[in-house]
Amino acid sequence: MSLQITILGLGQIGSSVGLALRKYKETIIRVGHDTSRQAVHFAQDNDAVDKITPTLSSAVQDADIVLLALPFHEIYPVLEKIAPDLKEGVLVLDTAPLKNTVLSWANELLPEKIHYVGLLPVIKAAYLEEIKHGPETAHEDLFEGNLMAAVTSHTASEEAINTAANFIELLGATPYFVDPVEIDGVMSMVHLIPQLLGAVMLDISQNAPGWREGRKFAGKAYSQLTNPFSKDEVPDALAAEISFNHENTNRLINDVIRSLVELRDGETVPGQSELARHFQELQEGRDLWLKERQQSPWTESPRQKIPPKENFLARLLGLRRSSTNREDE
Repeated sequence: MSLQITILGLGQIGSSVGLALRKYKETIIRVGHDTSRQAVHFAQDNDAVDKITPTLSSAVQDADIVLLALPFHEIYPVLEKIAPDLKEGVLVLDTAPLKNTVLSWANELLPEKIHYVGLLPVIKAAYLEEIKHGPETAHEDLFEGNLMAAVTSHTASEEAINTAANFIELLGATPYFVDPVEIDGVMSMVHLIPQLLGAVMLDISQNAPGWREGRKFAGKAYSQLTNPFSKDEVPDALAAEISFNHENTNRLINDVIRSLVELRDGETVPGQSELARHFQELQEGRDLWLKERQQSPWTESPRQKIPPKENFLARLLGLRRSSTNREDE
């Protein structure tokens, strides 16, 4: 018996999932779909998929697991498009950065007896400094040794939740079940606001009288801060994330304003010790964070060795052998 896992979106996350699963290709069929020809060619050339399908319908109709590795603003229309073609009992996963909204979309759009679990991958610290985006930054071990958050809903049976946890472990990560509202607040701080600050810098600089000359001298610091906007889907995705996440966004914008005002009104004469000490403390905090990320100390217990493939995949296939009725709401 083979398990079909369909990956919609073959960028860094989707292609990395495909690469991580290729060691199980005797048992798992990896089907991919992406509107980008570059992404499709990368996935085919690097054995990230076994099969490419031209349409969303053909991609999902025989799938046991469907992974939406898509930008946030594409999740709703894709869910709406594939919902009629999903077979009974399929497990739908996504990797969007905001979970509470996607949960509501899943409840609205997915038919009865379709299971949904939201995932939030954490990439390996060794790859955090990569500048480029897209499928060329995919790695077989992108998730290895890190947490992968999971958000469940009433559309997911106990068997489906176990299957999602097993799927996470196949990728080399540790399942970490979280509350959707809480994780949305966290992701707003560490994902949304950094990109929003990049947008603010672009707005300030490109609309400044001195930009005509400044653009000639803008260097690494400017490029790194605004780097997210070298990714094509960021403008639409960031706009959608802000629109569906007003409360968290407004709270964090207020925090940014407060911090800037304190800096403006404080001791800002160049070379002054208090300012330098403050920046040194911030630097030490960043160094500590990066060290901890490299060591991955947040897994609450040592990861167990993945069982032999045939036994582990038997557990993963449990969803197909169990009843497809979802739990009573």
